[in-house]
Amino acid sequence: MKSLRKTIDILDYLSDVNRDVGVTELSLKLNLPKSTVHRILKDLLEYSIIEQEKDTSRYRMGLRLLKYSNSLLRSFDLRQIAKPILKKVCNETGETTFLTVWINDQGFCLDSIFSSQNINTNLFVEIGREMPFHCTASSKVILANQPIEEIKRIISKGPLLRYTPNTITEPKKLIEHLWEIKNKGFAICDEEIEEGIKAIAAPIKNIKGKTISSITITGLAQRLNLNNMERLIKIVTDAATEISKRLGYNKFIEK
Repeated sequence: MKSLRKTIDILDYLSDVNRDVGVTELSLKLNLPKSTVHRILKDLLEYSIIEQEKDTSRYRMGLRLLKYSNSLLRSFDLRQIAKPILKKVCNETGETTFLTVWINDQGFCLDSIFSSQNINTNLFVEIGREMPFHCTASSKVILANQPIEEIKRIISKGPLLRYTPNTITEPKKLIEHLWEIKNKGFAICDEEIEEGIKAIAAPIKNIKGKTISSITITGLAQRLNLNNMERLIKIVTDAATEISKRLGYNKFIEK
C-alpha cells in the first residue's frame, strides 16, 4: 500500500504542475529517494500511464489516462452540471452565456447558450475556440487564480497580441490587472478583444479549491453598462458559486 501511495503522489504532482517534470524535482518535492522515483516511473511508462520527453528525459501524464478520464466524464461531466445554470443566467441577463475550461495554459470555450439579442452580433464565442488569456474575461479570471509562478511562466511564453486599443500587451501591467481580478472575484473584458463588446466572468472551483473553469456573459457594451453592472456581476458570481458547489467545492473547508 505504501508503494501505491507513492505512485499516486507522483501522478498527483504531474497532474497539478501541468508540465514536464524531472526525476530530481519529483524526488525533492515528494521527499522520495531518486531510486524509488525511477522505479515507479519505469512501471508507469511501461503501461503508457506517463510519457517521457526524449530530448529532456522529463515526464508528463500519458495518453492511457484518457481512457479512464473519458469514462469518468461520461458520468460526471462539467458541461452537464453547468448547462442548466448557463441557461438560467442567459434568461436572467438576456446575454450570451458560456463555459470556459483551462487546458495546457489556455482557455477554451466548452459550451455556450446564445441570447436572441445577439443573433446578429459577431461575438468571440464558439465551442472549442481558444479564449486568449490576456484579453478575454473568461480566461483572465482563470489565470488570475493560478499560483503567481504559473502566471509569470505563462505570460512569458510569447508576445501578448493586440486585438483592440484596450488590449493589455505589457506583461507587468497584465500581472497587476490579474491581481485586481483575483481580489475582486470576477473579471471584466472591456472591449479588449472586440470593439463594442464587453464580458463579465467568474471563477469555478473544484473540490480541491482549484480554479478550473469560468462562467461568462457577453454582449454589446451599451447593454453591459454602469447602470446594470452590479446586478450582472452578482448573477455571474452567484452562478459560478453554484456550479462550484455542485463540483464539491466548499469555501469553509478549502485548504
